[in-house]
Amino acid sequence: MSDQTPPDGRHQQPPPGQSLVVRPKPGVPAMLFEEKRSWREYAAPGLVIFLGVLVVVAFGLVVVVHARDRPKPAETTPTTGGPTAEQLPIPLPSASVAPSITPVDAIAVERSTVPDRVDLSAEGTIDWVHWAELGRYSLERNAGGGFAILEGTPNPSRRRHTVSPEAFSWSGGSPLAKGKSVTSGVRACEAGGGFTLSAPAGTQDATLRLYVGMLDGRGSLEVKLSTGGKVVTDTWEQRGGSMATAAYTVSYTASGTGKISIKWITDESFDADCGGVALQAATLS
Repeated sequence: MSDQTPPDGRHQQPPPGQSLVVRPKPGVPAMLFEEKRSWREYAAPGLVIFLGVLVVVAFGLVVVVHARDRPKPAETTPTTGGPTAEQLPIPLPSASVAPSITPVDAIAVERSTVPDRVDLSAEGTIDWVHWAELGRYSLERNAGGGFAILEGTPNPSRRRHTVSPEAFSWSGGSPLAKGKSVTSGVRACEAGGGFTLSAPAGTQDATLRLYVGMLDGRGSLEVKLSTGGKVVTDTWEQRGGSMATAAYTVSYTASGTGKISIKWITDESFDADCGGVALQAATLS
């Protein structure tokens, strides 16, 4: 089979049963001598790509439509009813409240020695009284004390004395404004004779102090509250010599408004002239 092109430029038909082979001329690109392809050969791959794009677009549309048609979740409104159990503060133990105390009637009595000097004004913050500096029935007392300390009816056997071994002083008194180194007081000279005193009582603690004496006699102290409670007593005696003295400190509280009453009485006299109890001063604070 000839590989030459006829002079007239036309290809000769190959003999039956043989194919025509066209050989390119030197210097001519081989692609110019390739056989032409049908348009269907080019259209098929493009169609496949186009169909693929359509499928992707259709799937995207389906997803979008499905998302739009999906029901929206119900909107929740925040509650304002209060904190949850986790938000609640941990309860702290509350401060313990002191139990209320019901006032009771209580009396405590102490007998002690008397200091050499006693300032009645400094000690008697509520009231104070001194006996007999101006006379047998006189009472020198706190001008601003409001007569908190009161004495009962004097005993007929009452006498003034000036033999107290301790000295008393005061200021702001009435009817005697000031007193200094005072040793006076009163005495009861027979059995059954003596002194009765009273002072206000309430639910607040109070202290009544008595400065008493004894000379040739035996005396007894009796203390009680008008609101009730026990009666407190004390007894002591002195024979011969000089006057013996003591300070009775009476601390008390009442269950209500009332008064405290004190009796300082001669039980027995050891001197036919005048033996028995004595009283110099009293303070209330």
